[in-house]
Amino acid sequence: MRKTLWKYAYARAGREHADDICSKVATAFYRRLLSGPLNESTTPYLWTMVVRHTGQHLKELADRAENFVGDDTTKLEDPANHISVHFMSQVELDESMAVLKKEFSTLQLRAFVLAEAYGLKAPRIAELIGTTPGTVRDALRHARRKLGTPGVRVRLGVVSDDD
Repeated sequence: MRKTLWKYAYARAGREHADDICSKVATAFYRRLLSGPLNESTTPYLWTMVVRHTGQHLKELADRAENFVGDDTTKLEDPANHISVHFMSQVELDESMAVLKKEFSTLQLRAFVLAEAYGLKAPRIAELIGTTPGTVRDALRHARRKLGTPGVRVRLGVVSDDD
């Protein structure tokens, strides 16, 4: 049943997150078995767990994106809110986020963080932030177009003034 549960997690959260979700389910199932035998069938129990853990994982991602995008940058120092982007330092991350906050709308920034930092697709992002997939795709398109402008690229340090 492992493959079936993984496929569900993959369909809901994407390849990058399916293994994490399945690990959480396996750990929770193991802990449950340590407390005694199951009184019900294993299959429905595992389905309930994978659905619950997938939902929790997606909620955590949405909360992290909210913390990441929000004004309280001290939350970025918390390892639980770590986003796996490749910045040289916390200072560089803060500077880049300040530029993005000036350039992007809140919707564009939240969608961009969820798409780029967590690898989520538009339908999942729409579900997490309470909008439609078309709105998310439009926000991402506009955010990426803004990133391509020379002024923003210079302010982010992607290219120099001389280029």
